[in-house]
Amino acid sequence: MSNLELREFHSFLEGLIEESSREQRFSIDRIVGTILSSHPQRLEKIQTQVIALGLRALVRNNCRAKVSSMNNGPDMFGHYHVGKRVAVPYKDEKGKLRWDRKRRTELSFDDLDEIIARWDDRPPHRSRDRQDFEDISRRAAPYRGQARTIGQALEMAERDGR
Repeated sequence: MSNLELREFHSFLEGLIEESSREQRFSIDRIVGTILSSHPQRLEKIQTQVIALGLRALVRNNCRAKVSSMNNGPDMFGHYHVGKRVAVPYKDEKGKLRWDRKRRTELSFDDLDEIIARWDDRPPHRSRDRQDFEDISRRAAPYRGQARTIGQALEMAERDGR
């Protein structure tokens, strides 16, 4: 697919959105239904890109999800607002700040320290994520020398009633 085809589809989509919004309340489902039922030939031209975009959205949503369907035991992160994969800052070989996504059960103490340190660079807005990570840090701190990961430290804290 060319960029021209994608731009044409965006223009077509914009027209459908405008037309649909004038007639009734805005509805994504109605617009998608119109495309699928009345304009399948337009969709065929960009089908591969639409599938890739949809898959990217599903992967992002899955990483942000709080509950894992593959969990084999108690979820030590269950009452925290922490996705299954967490963005962890690191410096690349050129010293540029980058972000890696790690499973929350595999976060190291260094990872947690880096996440919290990034918030120190920002205004002191107390987001729920920030509060959760700071609470995780407090609960896991006594187990720094014993646990390899934050997940293991939270299991130890749970076992010890902390």
